[in-house]
Amino acid sequence: MSPKTKEQYAKIREDRRELILKAALELFASQGISHTTIHQIAKKAGISKGLIYNYFTSKEELLEEIIKSSIEHLYAFFDPDHDGILTTEEMEYFIEQQIKMLKQNIDFWKFLYMLLVQPSAQKLVHQLQFEILASGMWKMIASYFRNHKFEDPELETWFFHSMLDGVYMNYVFNAEKYPIDRMKELIIQRYCKP
Repeated sequence: MSPKTKEQYAKIREDRRELILKAALELFASQGISHTTIHQIAKKAGISKGLIYNYFTSKEELLEEIIKSSIEHLYAFFDPDHDGILTTEEMEYFIEQQIKMLKQNIDFWKFLYMLLVQPSAQKLVHQLQFEILASGMWKMIASYFRNHKFEDPELETWFFHSMLDGVYMNYVFNAEKYPIDRMKELIIQRYCKP
């Protein structure tokens, strides 16, 4: 058997890291953050407790990484050409990708929502949301609404954000009955074909 390459080691490391995050998310969501131990996370991930510390320094760091990576997933399709200007086509693409991602990973989002209602996660969520509000992304969305002649672009930005949150939550907790594709078309109609 030949020795592993740097790329193979990197892949193993990334796979193990994702396994730890998935185990932590499931346990945090099902039994609460304060009741979950590193030992339980290691056991669920099928690795030793000591190995977790090669990836994360604490349970709090695990929680922060879960929340940060979920936010990064949500906004990965925003302004794909990174020019700082949101076009109608980019807005439509962003909305379509959000719904597609939600449908493909419903279990992940279900666990995440259960996690986010826990008090120990809420402070971190508020901090990360503030970072988003302060980022150029929030300004780009408001600018998009301004350019499309919405009466109150700032308020519309808040409404857009709240509406997407509501769509995600309703779909996650009622996927069988929630008209996700019709909602996507309604959002696209409102924001991309005014």
